[in-house]
Amino acid sequence: MLTSVFAFLVAVGLLVFIHELGHYLAARSVGVHVQRFSIGFGRPLITRRDKNGCDWVIALVPLGGYVQMTENEDSPKSFDRKPLWARAWVVVAGPFANFLFAVVAFACLAIIGRPEPIAVFDQPPSQSLAERLGLQKGDQLTRLDGVPIRSYSDFRWKMTQAYIGEGQSRYELELTTQGGTQRTMTLSFAELQPLAQDASIDDILSKAGIRPRSNGVVVTSVLAASPAEAAGLRPGDGFLSLQGRAITDPKDLQQLVSASQGQPLELLIRREGSGQREALIIRPQQAPDGTSYRLGVGIGPSLETQWIQYGPLQAIERGVQRTAELSVLSLQALGRMVTGDLSWRQMSGPVGIAGAAGQSAELGIIAFVSFLALISISIGVLNLLPIPMLDGGHLMYYAFEFVRGQPLSAQAQQAGQRLGLVLIALLTSLALVNDMSRLFGF
Repeated sequence: MLTSVFAFLVAVGLLVFIHELGHYLAARSVGVHVQRFSIGFGRPLITRRDKNGCDWVIALVPLGGYVQMTENEDSPKSFDRKPLWARAWVVVAGPFANFLFAVVAFACLAIIGRPEPIAVFDQPPSQSLAERLGLQKGDQLTRLDGVPIRSYSDFRWKMTQAYIGEGQSRYELELTTQGGTQRTMTLSFAELQPLAQDASIDDILSKAGIRPRSNGVVVTSVLAASPAEAAGLRPGDGFLSLQGRAITDPKDLQQLVSASQGQPLELLIRREGSGQREALIIRPQQAPDGTSYRLGVGIGPSLETQWIQYGPLQAIERGVQRTAELSVLSLQALGRMVTGDLSWRQMSGPVGIAGAAGQSAELGIIAFVSFLALISISIGVLNLLPIPMLDGGHLMYYAFEFVRGQPLSAQAQQAGQRLGLVLIALLTSLALVNDMSRLFGF
């Protein structure tokens, strides 16, 4: 919990700073005087004034920020005295900074490289759609709808783009079997109905019986004050055997723990990092329902990976491409929500974002930077929506001003601000309801 809160505050503080820094630098570039640069709202906690007369502030409520510029003054440094293009540049520079951060983050990650699961499938569960379609363990995906696939992560991303962004439900998978035979499999989500309104692509693939090939089971998380913590298990540790029985699938572990009746079990693991084998004794704890036992540990498959890395020019190209793809996907998803083609339950609010921040932080710096890039893009896209009170609302006013040759009246702008406040409140409330629904299962 504390990790999630801390990671969330770091993410919000950094991305708000980047957004507002875009406004600040653009304002300075066209000669507008900035009076205050604030991270957060409410009572200032820390204030420092620079040589240009700008107060740099960290305020009490850390959910947002703002740049206050000189306005409504008969001064060449007043924002509203600047030409239309200059005001538009100052406004658009905030979202632009968020997109630029994402490009740089994705490019840096591509240069560093990372292990990604290979696009080889595991044996599908009995009676699953994948089994009926003839998918076999060891089948390797080479193309999805004619597009080359480099890894299982690449496969998930292409599926997400098509499903969330375009509502596509039918896909052509080109496979190479272990024997080297080429074959094509047609996957249709229509055969999986009904699907949950907020089903993710992972949920859908799991229901279809499609999963990457697993070589074992690893620890993904350890609950505080749990048998797993007492035994010394850590995230990244791999399960080798329990009571002498090899563990190759999460279900193997779950079955043995359930059958233990709380008796101590001998566990053989491979330590993360060192790779050394170590024997532990662990006593399962009875679950609150009184009918099952648990270790207090999150588990997942141990996937075969390949190292994927790019040169500097390719990395920059990939950073631009991934930022553009995520921006387009965000707009497509919003559009489909408005038309009713996509459930509003897909939207997440601060609680969901905090949870994702904590999870990514626990997975390491690379996962956390990826998360920051994703949220930065979301902030950029959201702020460009033509809603009064957002940057896109100001740009909408400037578009009217460009067409009419004069600004909208103060009364019209105030009415727009009130409407924008209502829309933002509705979106925020909806996102919070979705968070609570996921958290408490209603």
